[in-house]
Amino acid sequence: MVITCIVKGCDNKEKVYSAVMFHRIPTHHIQRRAWLAALNKNPKTPLMTLKKWRVCSEHFTAEDYTCTGTRLKDEATPTIFKSLTQQSGSSPNAAELNDVQQDLPEQEENFFVGVPHSTPQKHRAEEPTATFKVPLSVQLTSPLRSSKPAVALAPSWTMQSETHHIEATVMDMSATSVFDVSMTSEPAVDTADTSFVPNSSPSTTTTGSSSSISGQARGWKERKWIVNESKLMELFQKCTTCGAAMCDLNQTVTQFGSRININWQCSNGHMGQWESCPNIRGMAENNLFAAAATLFTGSTYTDIADWAGLFNLQLPLEATFYNIQASDLLPVIEKSYTQQENIIKARLICQSEDGEGVQLSGDGRSDSPGHSSKYNTYSFMDDSTNQIMGFEMMQVSQASSSVAMEPLAFKKGLEKILDEGIDVKVVTTDRHPSIRKIMREEYPHIIHQFDPWHVAKGFNKKLVAASNRKEYKDLAPWVRSVSNHMWWSCCTSKGDAKELLRRWMSLQHHITGVHCWEENGTEYRCFHQDLSAEEQRTKRWLKGNSPAFKALQAMIMDTRLIKDLQQMTLFKHTGQLEVFHNALLKYCPKRLHFEYPSMKARTMLAIMDHNENHSTKREQATTAAGLTRHNVVFEKQSKQWIARPIYVKTTQKFRDDLMDRVIQRRLDPTIRFKDASSRIQIPRLAANIALQTKPSKEEVLQSHTSRFKGPSEPL
Repeated sequence: MVITCIVKGCDNKEKVYSAVMFHRIPTHHIQRRAWLAALNKNPKTPLMTLKKWRVCSEHFTAEDYTCTGTRLKDEATPTIFKSLTQQSGSSPNAAELNDVQQDLPEQEENFFVGVPHSTPQKHRAEEPTATFKVPLSVQLTSPLRSSKPAVALAPSWTMQSETHHIEATVMDMSATSVFDVSMTSEPAVDTADTSFVPNSSPSTTTTGSSSSISGQARGWKERKWIVNESKLMELFQKCTTCGAAMCDLNQTVTQFGSRININWQCSNGHMGQWESCPNIRGMAENNLFAAAATLFTGSTYTDIADWAGLFNLQLPLEATFYNIQASDLLPVIEKSYTQQENIIKARLICQSEDGEGVQLSGDGRSDSPGHSSKYNTYSFMDDSTNQIMGFEMMQVSQASSSVAMEPLAFKKGLEKILDEGIDVKVVTTDRHPSIRKIMREEYPHIIHQFDPWHVAKGFNKKLVAASNRKEYKDLAPWVRSVSNHMWWSCCTSKGDAKELLRRWMSLQHHITGVHCWEENGTEYRCFHQDLSAEEQRTKRWLKGNSPAFKALQAMIMDTRLIKDLQQMTLFKHTGQLEVFHNALLKYCPKRLHFEYPSMKARTMLAIMDHNENHSTKREQATTAAGLTRHNVVFEKQSKQWIARPIYVKTTQKFRDDLMDRVIQRRLDPTIRFKDASSRIQIPRLAANIALQTKPSKEEVLQSHTSRFKGPSEPL
């Protein structure tokens, strides 16, 4: 169910990449009446209806929140309500215009400084015009007869055959000239000059939307092109002022990472400067965007640099990339993630205060494919929404070994969740013995459940290994059925541990062909439909005294398995956590090493990616005819062809928000590049995970011996 704000005229909806919080109606009768009066709602609204209503944070002031910024004060009531005219899109007032102007980049505001004021020329009212604040290319429609400076006019666009045609002309910039942002749709042709021939080729007219061609979409959303240097320098062969030829000796080309600056001078003394992208407080804009796009998409500088090196595409240096990452990118990721996490936890706190309780799933993930991992990331997921609501990252130097990291991270993360006021009722994990002990001894009030998939997988491996032995080969046809019976027993027990065990034990009767039996004076039957005589005759039942049946009965009655089944009554799963771990491989590959701040930030990126696409069930992709799409694959475990549904592609809207935040942070004058105060603070961890102090290189070389060289041979 999508949560929406009930305030009239407010269309806010709960989104994982939005900073808007949603609050429940208070249960206390005095505060509830105050809220309903402020919201203009019926005070006699039933409580069941009130529990479904939400009010977003845009209707509260900053003083209504506690110091944490996520919880409302007891006396807070909604007081901010926008008028319907403002929400319907009417013209803003002067104060709003001032706010908008303050948000514009400084270089865009001052672009037309020094340009004389103009008297608008007459233009047709039905032709909409647009103001542009970017340099424009020049297309001559008549010979330039004046030596005075010229400037390209901002284009106007007219709708012609559903295509926008954009053209630019040149005007005289004398003291009495007129600066006009409107243009006629056709160029003025000087017919008296026979040497001037207008270019009538269709390829000379650029078609497209005004936002994409003219440059209205500034910053990272502006389209960018890969241009060869030789083709770029062709634009600087003639002076744009007088048309004189420019010598290569009078051109200075400077590179700043991905940006190129060209200073030129013609034979008549005219000078000019051109740069491939603007600056953001002294930093090349494309350098910042290249670093941000690399990190936010889960890539590494090594991969991007290798691709760009073979393509000979210019990028910022490695040191520049990591300085940008530490100063601008990592703090933005942490701030955006913290806001999302606070919204999710605020909802769970409200859920706890209403007495509903919270059910979580947890699982750990190491950063190494082997047993020598350095980091372990333990994630907690809200079962009701499949959103990751928190994680804890542990370094091996904080534990006694790499194996001990997972239970320590679990305990630390769960303790933090409980301290924030979240009432955890159920926690579902795998069968980690240390975590089981922690839950049994330190959190007996929380129900601890196991994922049936892990138990069924382990039991199935034992069953397959037994069926491969000659004396137990009769078990082979029953491997799949026994595994399915375990799933069915957990799914249909409805939380009753005794009923789950009874249904599981019934397997030893069914597998011998007995479907009705008596236990303790009570008659029981199998839950399946009655089998026909033909089915009963052709089924390969096990004999009660056969070695295969005794081996299966021993596995069914295993003490540890019986104990595990009692913690599977709620039929809880951690499958969505495995989906998240698969997405985490994109941002934190196991075969690559990352420093602690980068590892933590990349985990946050993976969580924001997962929460955006798995807070609701993803829709299945369909064909043009409206049929659902499937992919037929051969499953190695079952050795059968199965049809897997194909889902719609995931979205990454949170990246757009991160890019905007990076620009805002770069424009902040209080943020200093390469300053430690402007970077995130990391916990003090051991600089080296080794248990011994690092010796000098000379000592290591002297003590090193190689099996391929003799003792007297030098290394």
